[in-house]
Amino acid sequence: MIEIRITENEAGQRLDRFLRKYLKEYSLGDIYKLFRKNKVKLNGGKVKESQMLALGDAVQLYIGEIDRPAEKVVVKPKKQVELELIYEDDNLMIVNKPAGVLTHPDKPDDTDTMIDRALAYLEQQGGYAHSRTFSPAPCNRLDRNTGGLVIIAKNYTSLKLINEAIRERKIKKLYLCIVKGKLDRRGELDGYLVKDRAANKAAISDRAEAESKPVRTKYETLGVSRQLEELKDVFSLLQVDLITGRSHQIRVHFAGLGHPIAGDVKYGEKRLNDYCRQRYGLGSQFLFAYKLEFQKMEEALEYLTGLRFECPLPQKPDRMMRDLFYEGV
Repeated sequence: MIEIRITENEAGQRLDRFLRKYLKEYSLGDIYKLFRKNKVKLNGGKVKESQMLALGDAVQLYIGEIDRPAEKVVVKPKKQVELELIYEDDNLMIVNKPAGVLTHPDKPDDTDTMIDRALAYLEQQGGYAHSRTFSPAPCNRLDRNTGGLVIIAKNYTSLKLINEAIRERKIKKLYLCIVKGKLDRRGELDGYLVKDRAANKAAISDRAEAESKPVRTKYETLGVSRQLEELKDVFSLLQVDLITGRSHQIRVHFAGLGHPIAGDVKYGEKRLNDYCRQRYGLGSQFLFAYKLEFQKMEEALEYLTGLRFECPLPQKPDRMMRDLFYEGV
């Protein structure tokens, strides 16, 4: 018999979902067979698959010892981890992700992601307790070539509360971008995002299609540049409020309007991108998740209500923005 004591990283979830993570060697069918044969108990009594776990509960599994691979030995980095930390407490971290770095692995050989760097940092600091069923995880994801603020939850309770707050729009995520052309002072864009998975590209449609998802993007124009002789056009600096958080949403929405983001290789214009690269050294889209506002948080994270966090731009994008919109600054 194996007994598992429920900690804060396991509490608040269904028993069957917890066992899917704990019994990684078991198929879902095997787990439900354990319930049918009464080999799973909670606090010594019978229990249903849907039972919610509470802090301090004891789960008893009437099975033999699990044949698990040896624990991975974590080697602490000898040098300082490359991580720009904006905020940290016992429940979460907010980090500034550089453009060019994945938020978390897409493939097994992706080994230098923001979550890898965060875990290495926490190992170095001794900052979290290991759990078979939970590892610190990002609550929001940015495209590889989009830089900016990523929230990383250190425990399951925080992960659940932050994800709920993001879904309910209690955490505002604001982006800064530079697009071609002049836009209205304020605007709200609606449509349906259609994803081409084979090409890893998306498009915006004005009507619902098969597998399309509704998207909404709000923006405010913060400034318009001077006329650029090389392009015979101007740039606009936008603050974007992402109402729905679909992959590539901001990039596709503005490209579809004829206002592609500067430096966006996938959805932008080559002539525009060449100008940005040659004049300012811009190697990817000028799009940054630069501000977070915790508007209303609940329960264990209520203390975050009203807090705002902002990250600085990297040197080359910052120089471009100042040259185009803040001459003399």
